[in-house]
Amino acid sequence: MSVDEYRSAFVRWDSQASVRTKPLREATEARDFYYPPELVTGHEVLRSSLGPEQVRRLLTLHLYAYLDFTVQLESLVVLPVTTLLGTGRSGLELPIAMRRDAMAITTDEAWHGQFTFDLIERIADQTGVPPCLPETYEFQRVRGRLRESIEPTLRPAFDLLITYVSETLISTKLLMLPRDERLPTYVREVVADHGQDERRHHAYFRALLPHFWRSLGMRDRAVLGALIPEMIVAFLGQDEAMERHCLTEAGMRPDRAAETVRGFREVFAAGRLLQDSRACVRYLVELGAVNQDMIEERLAA
Repeated sequence: MSVDEYRSAFVRWDSQASVRTKPLREATEARDFYYPPELVTGHEVLRSSLGPEQVRRLLTLHLYAYLDFTVQLESLVVLPVTTLLGTGRSGLELPIAMRRDAMAITTDEAWHGQFTFDLIERIADQTGVPPCLPETYEFQRVRGRLRESIEPTLRPAFDLLITYVSETLISTKLLMLPRDERLPTYVREVVADHGQDERRHHAYFRALLPHFWRSLGMRDRAVLGALIPEMIVAFLGQDEAMERHCLTEAGMRPDRAAETVRGFREVFAAGRLLQDSRACVRYLVELGAVNQDMIEERLAA
């Protein structure tokens, strides 16, 4: 497909989008698990060192953090960019169909934020575990640092690129939660609704990438391309501050929580970064935007 051809993934948006067809999910059965233990760094060690109630609380806190991460990402990163794309203020010359689909994504992402916020409240009511959320997440800290490191004129392009990265990563969490029958049905359904929409968003940003990349000069491509591995790690890498927060809120002393998380650095499954970012990186490599070996080397470090 040439850069000027566009095959919309949103032809059936009105009959398929969760905002058009799916209700707010009502809380159903309570379960012992609200989040897969396997997604918690060092889960085997933690399950042997914490009591059953602390483990249950820890898993619920990790689910809150995952859901709140989604709200923060959609609201602070994705929505501003898709609004600019849809209203023709992104600096890119896009076909009207791509602008229309960007507006559909804007609607989707606002809905994702809303139903995720609602889900947190329902889980809190059902479990009795207060949604004590981290003040910020690693992706926000890294995004702020990287954005400040480049000249102001390049920051709008940075915003679009990091949105592309976030929308084309296929996270293990988004795939695993809907399939895990240990979790309450309504939790699985909400995450599945989100995932179905995200497949359309993924297709959109894959199609957008050539339009975006060809709009950049060689120097700007070099500056932004060098930041891509850190962008990927920001979304998929270990968030030690979040992990300390969850352990502390689950009842572990702050000093022990900090020591425990530090000890998990070598346990973190770095291979997951390569797996979850495979599609995102492949599209960039096909375009000549990055070197495959460089990306793999930096993600595996």
